[in-house]
Amino acid sequence: MSMAEAIRSGAERFWFLCRPALRRMTGNPGRAALHWMLGSRPCGSLPGEPATAEPWASELPLVSVVIPCFNYGRYLLQALRSLREQTLQDFEVILVDDGSDDPATRRLLVLLERLTSLTVLRQANVGPGAARNAGIAKARGRYVCCLDADDLLAPSYLEKCVVMLEADAGLGLAHSWLQLFGRERRLVKTRDLDPVLLAHVNHLGVSAVFSRSAWAAVGGFSEVRSALYEDWDFWIRLASLGVRGRVIGEALMFYRRHPRSRLGHANRRPRQACRELRLAHREFCANSAWRKSLADGYRRRLVDEPLLNLSRPGQYRRPPVRIFVVCLQRGCDIKQCSRPELEVLIGKATLHLLIEDCAEPPGWLVERAATVYRLSGLLDESQCAAFVSNYFATRDWLGALVVPQAPGAARFLHPQDVVVERGDGPARWDRCQSGRK
Repeated sequence: MSMAEAIRSGAERFWFLCRPALRRMTGNPGRAALHWMLGSRPCGSLPGEPATAEPWASELPLVSVVIPCFNYGRYLLQALRSLREQTLQDFEVILVDDGSDDPATRRLLVLLERLTSLTVLRQANVGPGAARNAGIAKARGRYVCCLDADDLLAPSYLEKCVVMLEADAGLGLAHSWLQLFGRERRLVKTRDLDPVLLAHVNHLGVSAVFSRSAWAAVGGFSEVRSALYEDWDFWIRLASLGVRGRVIGEALMFYRRHPRSRLGHANRRPRQACRELRLAHREFCANSAWRKSLADGYRRRLVDEPLLNLSRPGQYRRPPVRIFVVCLQRGCDIKQCSRPELEVLIGKATLHLLIEDCAEPPGWLVERAATVYRLSGLLDESQCAAFVSNYFATRDWLGALVVPQAPGAARFLHPQDVVVERGDGPARWDRCQSGRK
């Protein structure tokens, strides 16, 4: 072993053995500093080029959610409830029973198969990687989300990930920050897929949404039973193909920490996990120049009709209480609307916040909202108007307050105030209609 290799190996060993203590002492700033020392750099502003939207057949689900389950019946219903509450409902659910021998889990799976539209696959116990592959092989969606049976998703997770993927054809993966709960409560601020950093640390959540074609291109997840980080292995193979991934700066994935969770098991043997990954991906881990060149090749490919495959009202969940929308347009100041006035307007409705690019609204308003769409974190500036148009044309809303940049120009809209133009593309609304001030 050369001196350089020995130094690098020692640094990685230090990272894996000491990162829990360093995290407790320094928190997220310390983690960011360690990432920087390992060679990670922000992608910055990427070159852009135009792209044409690719239609997806409306009879097929846009997303396939694959849930491997081994004796996790006690958690499974919570995971399924989190899917039932998704704002985007254009998905199928494929449950893979990975040889469960727990009687309660087996009874639950039988009931779910009989009483619901879920697809249930059964196989011998071969591990989570093989279970995910079996489910994805049966999937019909353009995108795949692998949700562990003991984890949860926030209601807007699938929608926001798919919006990002549909709007940028140069993107192959989307995910969010990760909230740990259960035995350990901690926010993990995950990052954009970074090939440089990925050689040292797994900075993506297992429930990241990716294209099914990318899964096929890399041959799926590793099915080696002894693999401790089969998801990390999968991300490395995606990165090796030049797949680009982005993170949503919100905690929309919830990872349950308990005695049997795989993360806890893997973290007890970090050196073994590191060694196995380096053996499986020698060139990726050893060739830092190649990893950097992968990131240098990233491009944004901005789609001309970013909501083409998200333009049907039936794709979205209708909440029990109809929606009131507060739309904060670019550069606006929400302070021009007083809290008492807003409280009266919102009433008991389900509140959705659409924030194009302006100052952060008051904390009480964000806490009151069932869903907050920070469009600048999901879309290019040129695509935000298309999202707002599509939103008003596809959701069951009873009223909206549109706050523009000009002071005193806030408008209250009823659905009948909005003219919807429907053609072959996404529905659009004319926000220049005369609303009630």
